[in-house]
Amino acid sequence: MRLSSEQVASVESEILKQVRANPGVSRIGLARELQIAPSTVGNYVGRLITEGFLVESEMTAFETGRPPTALRLDPDGGQFIGVDFEARNIMAMAVDFSDHPLKHAHRNIQESDSVAQIIEKIEAAIVEVLPEDQSHLLAVGVGVPGLVDPDQGIAVHYKYINHWKNIPLAGPLAKRFGVPVYLENTVRSMTLAEMWFGQGRGAKDWLCLGIRSGIGAGIVSGGQLQRGANYRAGEIGRWRCPHPPRARARFFANGSLSTETELQEVASVRALLKALEQARKATTKSVLSAQTQPLIFADVVRAAQQRDTLTTQVIEVAAEMLGWAVSQLTLALNPDRVILAGPLTLLGETLLQPLRTHAEKILRASNAEVPEILNSTMGEYIGALGAAALAVHEWKPARSG
Repeated sequence: MRLSSEQVASVESEILKQVRANPGVSRIGLARELQIAPSTVGNYVGRLITEGFLVESEMTAFETGRPPTALRLDPDGGQFIGVDFEARNIMAMAVDFSDHPLKHAHRNIQESDSVAQIIEKIEAAIVEVLPEDQSHLLAVGVGVPGLVDPDQGIAVHYKYINHWKNIPLAGPLAKRFGVPVYLENTVRSMTLAEMWFGQGRGAKDWLCLGIRSGIGAGIVSGGQLQRGANYRAGEIGRWRCPHPPRARARFFANGSLSTETELQEVASVRALLKALEQARKATTKSVLSAQTQPLIFADVVRAAQQRDTLTTQVIEVAAEMLGWAVSQLTLALNPDRVILAGPLTLLGETLLQPLRTHAEKILRASNAEVPEILNSTMGEYIGALGAAALAVHEWKPARSG
């Protein structure tokens, strides 16, 4: 039976995914994995080699007869770009066809920026990492904060960017750059990066907590990223805090903490900075008190490294609330590990130790297993790398009918 051009592209896409996951796989191995006749696989592989997507070399170890050949991705087969953004930052990264990072770019978002200005900055970041020959660009992935509709290519809503509601994003970007554009929630982009390149690689049931201006959870169950019925899985930043934390938490949420306060108003980077701004104005007993400029997160990291009492106390409040969130996710989903991603990882054990302690206290009281809780090691471009990986895995070779 003759396959349609779309079916052929899908088969070739699966072949590329298998080679990406198993570098050095043979044609026979591919045929076995995909349950396709070796001769048919050979035809597809031959075309992918001719088009510059795969390279083939003889395996060094064999016994008798014709030596088997090993298939690998051709780094020069094309490039993919990933973009990741949130309320204050845009990150972009280009990778080659074998997933190796090539270039990256950063843009700041100002609170006064309009939606149109933010989209212009996203486009500028993409332009900065474009290949010299733009025809080598194959696809773009975008990690979008808040709610997203990947099927329609729409950014649905994000409360920390003014007027960010029902924004058509994939279509205009695809028209601007002439390639497919794929959208995903930004925390799920971080999770994809951990799944394919980081501490989630090979794991089946685990979580990634993305903590920046807001908070979200990427959920992996049975080795598959979970998106939910309406692409809204993991919106834990909107969980209500279980109770007002102890007295020093008065600096959070403008001093009006209650059981209606959202988690992201207590435990996000943005919430932590606002709380410390209030706290340092209320006391002179802090290394932050003498600073005249508004705090940035690097100031918080430095103060934590100096074991500044006020800073560590405020961090502990956020850590305890994150520990509560981890415990509730664990009771519901039973992950074997929880990976924290985002700027808070720079706080190291100052955040992790009270977070773990609080999560363990709740879970042991419920006779539940305590997952491993650890920081991501992938750095600030984790979301951009994940968005690029999204583009890699969604893209299919173009085939004419």
